[in-house]
Amino acid sequence: MSDFGNKEVFSKNIKKFMEINNVDRYKLAEALDIKYTTLSDWINGKIYPKIDKIELIANYFNVSKSALIEEWACLGDDSVDGTVKLMDNKLVKLVPILGKVPAGMPIEAIENEYTVDYETIPVEWTKGNKKYFALRIQGNSMEPVYKDGSTVIFLQTSSFESGQDCCVRINGEDATFKRVTKKENGILLTPLNVDNDTGFLPILYTYEDMEKTPIEIVGVAKRFIQDI
Repeated sequence: MSDFGNKEVFSKNIKKFMEINNVDRYKLAEALDIKYTTLSDWINGKIYPKIDKIELIANYFNVSKSALIEEWACLGDDSVDGTVKLMDNKLVKLVPILGKVPAGMPIEAIENEYTVDYETIPVEWTKGNKKYFALRIQGNSMEPVYKDGSTVIFLQTSSFESGQDCCVRINGEDATFKRVTKKENGILLTPLNVDNDTGFLPILYTYEDMEKTPIEIVGVAKRFIQDI
């Protein structure tokens, strides 16, 4: 039997896109202007949505309708370049989850040595030759937004806007994950869980400090992966 109209296939696919985009049921129902109970029935595989609703969901996730209604072909050698799985032929790209991001090493070399797992992202994200990597959060300095043990996907870049959450390498140390704010005399690295008792305090690096101690922005947080 064709996968078209298969409630179980649609349920599995929409759950995957919600996971990839870090969207929960309440947020999706509100964004689509759909009743929460109706959306839950689709997600739980109880009923199959009408084609106009499928198109609405596909547009929200920026994918084709077939990505929602067809079984993904993720088999062995069925890949574009070894990292892009043939989910709707061009749907999902694998990015490395890194165990370490030591100073002085290019990301490509780090991937070869310190990759501990992989996470998926929509291929649409990679337009313009954009590259990504992921890190698992260790500790609670960035709670309550980023929880210990969860995964953050970063756009690989040295450019950032003030107030963005970034992966930062400091000379002689592994990378740290902090909110980075531009100041007149330098940059401020701030944990979200500021707590004097635990030592989670903002650190200001002046431009003079940055000349003595190389500080490198290597990525800007794109998505936070957690259970729906």
